[in-house]
Amino acid sequence: MNVTLSNRFSVVNYLVEKYRVIVFAIYVILMALVVSKHEPWMDEAQAWLLAKDVGIKELLIKYLRYEGSPGLWHLILMIPAKLGFPYYTINIISAIFSAIGVWLFLRYAPFPMLIKILYPFTFFVFYQYGVVARSYCLISPLLFLIAITYNKKMDNPYFFVLLLCLLANISAHTFLIAGSIAFIHFIDVVQEWKSLEAKSKIKHGIALFIFGIMACIVIYIIKTPPDQIFANQVNLDFINFCRSTQWMIGGSMVISEFSRLKIFPIASIAIFVITIHWLGKNNAALLYILPLLLLSTLFALKYKNFWHQGVLFLLWIFVLWISFEKYRKTELNLFARSVIGCIGVVLAVQCFWCIKAVSYDLSNSYSGSYSLARFIKKNNLDKEKIYVSGWRNISVLPYFPKNIFYNHNSGSNHRFWNWSIYNVTSMGASEKVIDTIECEQPGVVIFASDHIPTRYRIDLPGYNPVRFFKGYLYWKTGLLEPECYLVFRKQKEEPEKIVHENKVAAKKNKSLK
Repeated sequence: MNVTLSNRFSVVNYLVEKYRVIVFAIYVILMALVVSKHEPWMDEAQAWLLAKDVGIKELLIKYLRYEGSPGLWHLILMIPAKLGFPYYTINIISAIFSAIGVWLFLRYAPFPMLIKILYPFTFFVFYQYGVVARSYCLISPLLFLIAITYNKKMDNPYFFVLLLCLLANISAHTFLIAGSIAFIHFIDVVQEWKSLEAKSKIKHGIALFIFGIMACIVIYIIKTPPDQIFANQVNLDFINFCRSTQWMIGGSMVISEFSRLKIFPIASIAIFVITIHWLGKNNAALLYILPLLLLSTLFALKYKNFWHQGVLFLLWIFVLWISFEKYRKTELNLFARSVIGCIGVVLAVQCFWCIKAVSYDLSNSYSGSYSLARFIKKNNLDKEKIYVSGWRNISVLPYFPKNIFYNHNSGSNHRFWNWSIYNVTSMGASEKVIDTIECEQPGVVIFASDHIPTRYRIDLPGYNPVRFFKGYLYWKTGLLEPECYLVFRKQKEEPEKIVHENKVAAKKNKSLK
């Protein structure tokens, strides 16, 4: 009996010691399964097509300012895209970066085992910033590398600033986070200036100067032109700022937009208050509040969307990581345990969201574009004259070596969507669009779901609706927005009708003679 119990304890101890490897292995297996079933949507396609169809100079100087992105993600994608790798490579790359972030968290984060077990399977980490391939997959690896080196930043400022520069080049949101961290680092350098050696002062001065130059370059790249269709308006309403901030912070923690339970808004406020109090006691409040204020201002003044909540979630995890570093080898007090409890609640709720999202993606279409592309290839429709309406048509184009839609970008080799008010590619099913189709008489017409009201009936004279390809973006616990496609084909005249018309024409010709 003693031998048996001893063996059991040995197995348990082994599993406890190796839990990181086990959790990571489960994560990788599940990620591979879901990625293999996921259909990329428009924003995933947009980045791939930009990387595929334009050069570096054209990307950085002209097109990224319409995207509002500094372009690190696009430059990474350029390598496989230019080398001719298949489109699904984008999801593999996203999964790899997400996995790196997860491993860094499992290996280095100063949190208890339960937190580390839950974190990899949360909604933003696993699904929204892992399965869905966008630039946000780069955030956690870089943020966590910064967290790992944060307490050593005074000793190695070049590497620390290099990480900040990379973080700043992911998106406008991470640019604000990187800028905030750099500013706080500058304050720390000023406070310790007298105690620094001459060589160290030079290193810190050069490092901060490099970040300043890089920041100017990023601002130049992401400065939106006057004809950009989004984010050119400014909302100065303070009430909008308050509502936007509450929605984004709550949504980054436990609030689902599809739930009406009042307990979640109350819980999010309580968790936020506890977080601020904890960070204040551990000299990390500014590290959270400064970037949070900047991001909230950006969301309120310019532009926000659902998936930007994940940036706030990762910022929250990052700052809590920094604040718990000194408790790594000490027993947690009651307040620290309550904070860990708050983290556990947030992660548990987001694990539920992740389960819902993954379940949907495995059994439904996230986008109808993949099925549509297969339909086009199977029926050789790409050999016909295809008219498209709607910007979501670009989700189809990565599956083809060229632009197959004659009216998209006027038939240009540039397949991505240009977010300019001067873009003439059709959108919706307005009377003008219908008239254009009747005039040009293409063989195939495809309507994407954007700019078409739900249950709106499209009547297209001379055409038959042949297929409808359904897809919906899933968000937390419900369907967010459609990415569907309705395909029409031109009616073929019946042979008897053609013969009759030929006979009538022949009689008219005889009478004229």
